[in-house]
Amino acid sequence: MNQIQLTKEQMGQIAGAVLIGGLFIYLYLFYFWLPTAKKIEENTAKAEVMQRDIDNAKKQKAKFKNLEEKLVSLKLEREAAVKKLPSEKKIPDLIRTVTRLSKKYRVSVTAINPSGQAKVEYFTKVNYLISMRGNYHDIGRFLTALGLEERILTSENLIITGTAGAETSATGTFTLAAYQYNG
Repeated sequence: MNQIQLTKEQMGQIAGAVLIGGLFIYLYLFYFWLPTAKKIEENTAKAEVMQRDIDNAKKQKAKFKNLEEKLVSLKLEREAAVKKLPSEKKIPDLIRTVTRLSKKYRVSVTAINPSGQAKVEYFTKVNYLISMRGNYHDIGRFLTALGLEERILTSENLIITGTAGAETSATGTFTLAAYQYNG
C-alpha cells in the first residue's frame, strides 16, 4: 500500500498543531469549562436550597393562614363567652337588662337588693333579691326573657302572690342569680 510520506517540516507542523490543540484544550478545560461547571453546580445547589425554602415557606404560610382564621374564630368564641359569663359583676348592665325587660313585659320591679355571692370552682354566683308586681302572665314572660338573655341568669326561689281585688294582678319575689367567671 501507499504510505504517505511526510517531510520533517510537515511533521513539525502536525506536532505543533497537536501541541497547540492540546494546549487549547487544556486551557479551555482548566480556565473556562471546569470553573464554569463548578459555578453551575454551586448555583444549582443554591437553587435547590432556595426552592426547598420557598416550598417550606408556602407550607408555613398555608398553616399560618389557618392559624389566623382559627385565632379570629377563637376570639369570637371568647367574646361570646365573656358576654355570657363576664369576669366582673357589671351591676349597671344587669340593672339595665332587668329594667328593659320589665318595661317590655309590663312588670313593675319594686326592689333589687344584693343578697350575697357564692364562689364555685370556675365561677362566682352573685344573688339579687328582686320584688315585682304585674300581671301573672306578664311576670311569666318577664322571667322567661331573663332566662333567655345572652348573659347567664337564673331565677330561683320564686314566690308569687295574687293581689286582692284584681284577678290578674300579682306580686312576687325571686332570687336572680348572675354568674361571673373567676379567671
